[in-house]
Amino acid sequence: MNTGTAASRAAAARAWSPVVTAAGGEAQTLGEQILQIAHIIASGSLFAPLTDPGRSGDDKAALATRLLAGRADDRVVELLAGLVRHRWSKAMDLVTALHDMGIETILAGARAAGTLDDVEQQVFEVSVELERDQGLREALEPSRRASTDARVRLARRIFSPMLSGPAMSLVIWCVRHRSQSGVTRNLRRVVELAAGMQNRAIADVVSAVPLTTAQEARLRAVLIGQLGEDVEINSTVDPSVIGGVKVTVRDTVIDSTVRSSLDGLRVALAG
Repeated sequence: MNTGTAASRAAAARAWSPVVTAAGGEAQTLGEQILQIAHIIASGSLFAPLTDPGRSGDDKAALATRLLAGRADDRVVELLAGLVRHRWSKAMDLVTALHDMGIETILAGARAAGTLDDVEQQVFEVSVELERDQGLREALEPSRRASTDARVRLARRIFSPMLSGPAMSLVIWCVRHRSQSGVTRNLRRVVELAAGMQNRAIADVVSAVPLTTAQEARLRAVLIGQLGEDVEINSTVDPSVIGGVKVTVRDTVIDSTVRSSLDGLRVALAG
């Protein structure tokens, strides 16, 4: 992330944080509105005028206020007006910031209600289910066969009986939002943000056989030492790795599996 966007996001977060704290449980509604606005901006005619670097920040803020006044909570309207006043290195960075702030606001509402851990776990369980069920995963991915609304209805029908309100709102965003890596990556983003709000990092660990309790504890201790923060380990067994472990934390991958070594050997021999 470059300097313009980073500074703008930091300034917006500082201004929004006390609003979210004061909102308490109402934050879920505010977060849902933010995500809806982000979707409208990204997919419609508002994107160009609200991100046009040739227009003044005050002009863009006045446009946002005029269009959204009475259609969203005043606090959300004020947030958007402040965001469009800032400088963004890329136009899409504004939408990305809105997505993250919307997700974090819903999670803040869950934290105020004492259910943040539960929401994080529920969203993670949905991601596990989609990894396991290829048919369902493909049905929820954007395609020409099903509209966004149809995919959202499917997600509601399958997951709403087992999810809390905040978790369901976040899963709907994951289904609705088009990203390069699809629904499962969106779910992962939500889980990462939830963990980050609790000063934890998430480490995905793939091994050929289940790790023992002692092995998992040693690995967690090593990662905590390297990252300087608490670590939550999500373990997956994949016999095809043959031996060793593959650890993914955020955008960092540590691959010490035998499969990785063999793949490297094959590339070397082919070259």
